[in-house]
Amino acid sequence: PLSSPTVVLLDFAKAHGELGWLTHPYGKGWDQLQNVLNDSLIYMYSVCNVLEGEQENWLRTNWIYRGAAQRIFIELQFTVRDCNSFPTAGGGSCKETFNLYYAESDVDYGTNFQKRQFRKIDTIAPDEITVQEDFAARNVKLNVEVRSVGPLRRKGFYLAFQDLGACVALLSVRVYYKRCPAVVRGMARFPETVAGADSQTLAEVRGSCVAEAVAEQAPALHCNADGEWLVPIGECLCRAGFQSLGDTCRACPPGTFKAAVSSGGCQPCPPHTLPAPAAAAACPCEDGFFRAPEDPPEHPCTRPPSPPQAVTALGLGAAVQLRWAPPADPGGREDVTYSVTCEQCWPESGECRPCDGVVRFSQPPRGLTGTEVTVTDLEPHVNYTFTVEAQNGVSPYSHQRSVASATISVNQTEPPRVTSVSLDGRTATSLVLSWTVPLRQQSRVWKYEVTYSKKVDENSYSVLRCEGTSVTLPKLSPATAYVVRVQALTADGHGAFSPQHEFETLPEGEE
Repeated sequence: PLSSPTVVLLDFAKAHGELGWLTHPYGKGWDQLQNVLNDSLIYMYSVCNVLEGEQENWLRTNWIYRGAAQRIFIELQFTVRDCNSFPTAGGGSCKETFNLYYAESDVDYGTNFQKRQFRKIDTIAPDEITVQEDFAARNVKLNVEVRSVGPLRRKGFYLAFQDLGACVALLSVRVYYKRCPAVVRGMARFPETVAGADSQTLAEVRGSCVAEAVAEQAPALHCNADGEWLVPIGECLCRAGFQSLGDTCRACPPGTFKAAVSSGGCQPCPPHTLPAPAAAAACPCEDGFFRAPEDPPEHPCTRPPSPPQAVTALGLGAAVQLRWAPPADPGGREDVTYSVTCEQCWPESGECRPCDGVVRFSQPPRGLTGTEVTVTDLEPHVNYTFTVEAQNGVSPYSHQRSVASATISVNQTEPPRVTSVSLDGRTATSLVLSWTVPLRQQSRVWKYEVTYSKKVDENSYSVLRCEGTSVTLPKLSPATAYVVRVQALTADGHGAFSPQHEFETLPEGEE
């Protein structure tokens, strides 16, 4: 614990005999003397009426102003002669102790002394008694005793010393109280605090953080009756941009930073950042480099990846397998993903438009982590351009895109594909269907092949061929669901099946 200075209320030794304390009875008992001790002139109050039988001699201090004191400490330095030094002393009434008293009051009573106002603090007994041989050799045994009294509530108080027949010399009476000193601990300032009156309890004192420090839990120390700080609670920590130096918070030097409230120190700016100014919580990124919201300030700034490498498109009939290699430069990050977009162009007209919703990807074309994807449902006699974009966590903050493309022409001889099948009419035993193919491809179609089956038994199916783009499916069961697929036939072979469609006949008796 950190001990305190004391506040002295009375120091008899420093008064050099000018205090003029009250003795009772007057002219008897206690007397002020001068003596030389260690070549210094000292004053003392002494009493030594051991040869005169029963004694009751009082020595009372002047009125002492209490001030802020709640508990006072009384330090006594004294000598006591051995009763055996006085063989005929008072018929056995010789004592080797004296009593210490105190009385509180709001006013100074002057010379008015009343014993009943005083309360006993303790009987003071010496640890060492001065025997006759020591006294003759001027080798007196000095005793030091300390007592305390509290709580005090009046404006001031008196002390009194009661002699009942001893040979005592009081060389020093020092009265003081204790304070816990003003202190900075755990980056918090605590004011000077008067020690409490009760030796068993601690006074909680709240501290205030030093400049540029903050507290998660309010800092507190506890001041005990002996003027010691104990039991620290909480602490203050330097805020972002500041580090602790002793009991102060100092700004991070230029070129360093500290990101959060902590006990840690400032760190050098990471790679790809600009030198930070003083007191920085983060270092700004170089031009072209960025920091994502989830990136810690101590990590380097990063940039978007370079474009994907070696984009290839391999045609597989009405499908394309698209492959690429990772970027040569991932931008300093490990969260690279890919997005694939598609554009289709018709050579005859030069018309181009996005393929969105027309083609089908084997997996969602955005946020891909792999380096290949298969694209199906492509139309014949159409040019497709696939663009692969590499992205990472800082791509949204850059205006540049990292893209690479590949173009492929779908097999010109593949028959057209039926894109949709519609229900035009139905009865309990038949379904009337129609479908579409791209207009420019219709002249190449020789016939259409319709495959249908009951939904509950898809393994048993029927096939019907027709020349137009509509058909009636006969001899069906009432109130039954059928699944239907249509494909185009040309001189070059079968085209891809249309998507599977489901239609239901009417219940029997309904038309």
